[in-house]
Amino acid sequence: MKHLKYLGIFCALLFFRAGVLQAQPAGNGIYHIVATVCEDASTGVTVNYHCESGDSYVLYTPATDAAFTRPVKVSPVCRRWSTADIPNTFTPSTFYTHERFVCHATLSPLSPDTDYLFKIVAGGTESEVRSFRTAGTKEDWNFVAFTDFQHRLNPITLPLIGLIKAIAGNPPLMLCSGDMIDVAGDEEEWTWLLDSPVFKDFVYAASPGDHAYWANWKVNGTYPQYDFAYTFNNLFHFPGNGAPESKNTSYYFYYNNILFVALDMNNSDIASGPRFTDQAEWFDETITRLAGTYRYLVVFEHKSVFGSSLIDAAVGRALRPLWFPLFQKHRVDLVLSGHDHVYSRTYPLDGDRRAADASSGTYYLDMGSSGDKWRNPDESVREGDALHERVFDLKTDRLSCAADIQVHDTFMKVTVYNQYGQIMDGFIVPAKR
Repeated sequence: MKHLKYLGIFCALLFFRAGVLQAQPAGNGIYHIVATVCEDASTGVTVNYHCESGDSYVLYTPATDAAFTRPVKVSPVCRRWSTADIPNTFTPSTFYTHERFVCHATLSPLSPDTDYLFKIVAGGTESEVRSFRTAGTKEDWNFVAFTDFQHRLNPITLPLIGLIKAIAGNPPLMLCSGDMIDVAGDEEEWTWLLDSPVFKDFVYAASPGDHAYWANWKVNGTYPQYDFAYTFNNLFHFPGNGAPESKNTSYYFYYNNILFVALDMNNSDIASGPRFTDQAEWFDETITRLAGTYRYLVVFEHKSVFGSSLIDAAVGRALRPLWFPLFQKHRVDLVLSGHDHVYSRTYPLDGDRRAADASSGTYYLDMGSSGDKWRNPDESVREGDALHERVFDLKTDRLSCAADIQVHDTFMKVTVYNQYGQIMDGFIVPAKR
């Protein structure tokens, strides 16, 4: 009966799909508003937005001051930007050929474990009021994780976000391990997601997927690529502590008792090269330096080192020699990924072998899809094989996934739901520290 309630939520949220497909700018000319993590999410949040006016600022205040009687004013860093002169941007319909101001304002210092309200004022108009909650020192809390929303015409993603938000009790942090949209150069794709009502009131963190490098729709049988994740980097302002060749697409941050690390798995056809080795060196040096400052270590990346799809199984095999030793060395607790559009979850692994017990291994969770793009699994990857405890054929069953991850002092409890509010999988990650 419990899940009937969630089905009702699912149906009620279907209306969110309507009315958000139009391209921006629209309304008051303030759009693509996102609150993103700072390196210490207990004392800072960054507000990112686009607007038509060069004269804008952010007002924020504790949620107890709903009337904004004592707000703090923050002037953002703003610059004019469009993709008109960026390679592979061919037509006026592609992303950001319409020039606008790209702005970010870091709200700091904030108080830990506190609810805040904020709004943006630009050119004499105001945005709607949004909210976020800062991290703190909590041992018991939860966050939600998604992957591969993919394209704006799918009817699943927005209701699924709203559904998991309700199931998880409106958690403050949302993670996505890549491919939030289908073609990064199409602004309507981002409008559909970022300007949806269900996307509000999270503090957000994401790793870029290969589709973040897609500049345009298919031309002569191929999708033109960006050299860098141009649109991703102009929508999100993440901590600037990442690898030198992958600033903003690789980074780390603290949220309560977890150290999160985002990795950039690059464009569609690349699984090795300078950006990968650069990130590996950065990861090794960073985690060594930060040892002893966290209870759990969680990595989120787009491509999985355990590819479970027929279309891209070779990617995982290419990534393993580089990342396995590092994840093993630093005793990573959980690796979240997507890309394959097949659900797979390993046993706890010690390197590329099943660990003696859960407390000494790393779980690799590939949630497959939080949209409606699904694939069949590679026949060599089976549930109960030497590495995989669970494998779901999402294409045959037409199922989409999202996770509620509850964090406690001695363990994390991961519960994976489908779009109907039914539990698909669940497992416990014991604390190693």
